[in-house]
Amino acid sequence: MRQSASPADEPHFFMRSLAIDYAAGGSEGCHTHPWPQFLYARSGAVRADINGQYWTIPPRRGLWIPTGVLHRLRMSSNLQLRTLYIRPSMASVQPVHVVNVSGLLHEAIIEVCARGWLDDRIAIDRHLGALILHDLVRRDDTRMSLTRPGDRRAARLADMLADRTLNSTPLGALCLRAGLSRRTAERLFLAETGLAPSQWRRFTVLSEALVDIAGGASIEHAAFAAGYQSRSAFSEAFTRAFGFPPGAARDRPA
Repeated sequence: MRQSASPADEPHFFMRSLAIDYAAGGSEGCHTHPWPQFLYARSGAVRADINGQYWTIPPRRGLWIPTGVLHRLRMSSNLQLRTLYIRPSMASVQPVHVVNVSGLLHEAIIEVCARGWLDDRIAIDRHLGALILHDLVRRDDTRMSLTRPGDRRAARLADMLADRTLNSTPLGALCLRAGLSRRTAERLFLAETGLAPSQWRRFTVLSEALVDIAGGASIEHAAFAAGYQSRSAFSEAFTRAFGFPPGAARDRPA
């Protein structure tokens, strides 16, 4: 970390960083930032609630959040979170999206977090910032989020589908608890989330497994907790959902 800066230096900072380690169960309440931010988990998985969407971001990927977007963070496992804030005039206007973090971008993020900020008067800082900004526009289109239904009954069903203690409860029984017929639940979920309730539930279960693995659990443990009887069946479902195998949800090797 550099020495403290003077107020006269601050207008020259075009990128700032924040490094915080969270214990499992921690959270950050709803808030916004005046600068766009990039969330990156050095270890563990980032969980963010943004505009009715639930994002789960494993190691090797990061989440871009534009200026002024209200969001909340949840830490389901121990998490080493590294965040970059970019001067708005230097950041392209983009919606919330996932970025696949290459080994080079990973090292650049860690370096900025060690420095604390980048100064536009320093050549090496400008080059480092240009490298990062170049990579942050590379979106990863893998589905990493779920939309929460707006209908009150469907939202109640979604809460139950996301409850791990109810994983073995038949979908039809949960629909009845939510005050919905199976057909109405299908119609509402497809219209509001793009997924049928069974698909929404499967993605939620696999997202929990992703967090478990990112937090250090074995693939066998995550598979069992997700209700799968074999590692191979779990790995196939996981890879189909996220586009990468369960082992890729682990921390990036040091």
